[in-house]
Amino acid sequence: MGSIKDLHNELLDLLKALDDVCSKHNLKYSLFAGTMIGAIRHKGFIPWDDDADVVFERSEYDKFLKVIPDGFAISSNNLWVTRFVSVDNPKICIDIFVFDNISSSKISQKLQLFGLMAIQGTLKGQVTKDKGVFGFVFTGVLYVIGLIFSKSIKLKAYDKLATFFKNKDTDYMFSSLDKFAYLGKILPKSILKSYSKVNFEGVELMILDGYDLYLNKFYGDYMQLPPTEMQVPEHGNLQHIS
Repeated sequence: MGSIKDLHNELLDLLKALDDVCSKHNLKYSLFAGTMIGAIRHKGFIPWDDDADVVFERSEYDKFLKVIPDGFAISSNNLWVTRFVSVDNPKICIDIFVFDNISSSKISQKLQLFGLMAIQGTLKGQVTKDKGVFGFVFTGVLYVIGLIFSKSIKLKAYDKLATFFKNKDTDYMFSSLDKFAYLGKILPKSILKSYSKVNFEGVELMILDGYDLYLNKFYGDYMQLPPTEMQVPEHGNLQHIS
């Protein structure tokens, strides 16, 4: 198994390749999640982080899919999250998230989010055992339903529901490909007004100027280091470094 530094070097190469594509085609993206925190707090990777994340607005993501150069690809092997990979080393990847429109109506929001969470349950293919009786029964039902449909059908349903308000004029958005806990965190579209380049491991990469609102809503005091016992790799990607 390689070192975290070796993994960071490989991930940085992928981030630079993605940035090159976006710069060439005038596309907007942003560092996201832990990679965004790393950019702000560490001017690079969080020292123990073992993955990389970016986010696109849906319209920019659709354009990005059409201009991926030879030698790179989009992989969707990880449930509903798409990944940017090098063809030569597809086990090392960047997780790609998408901002989709969501209704201003609380009822419509809840219905859309419930549907997406349910489809996530069918895609996970496992029963949750640590969320009480209701959680066990609910995820058990979703697991059984998931056995009926192919992954392709479930992903198409997920995409259709995630983009339900794609062509609607709304003031809000959400990270539609995010995990269960973050799906319901609704953000104002105003944070998408502008992007800037930031120093990330000595490279200039793109970030939302409205990052503070996003990070506070999702992570709270993101400048505060977690307890020492939590400062460990958690995605299992070190195993892909020889």
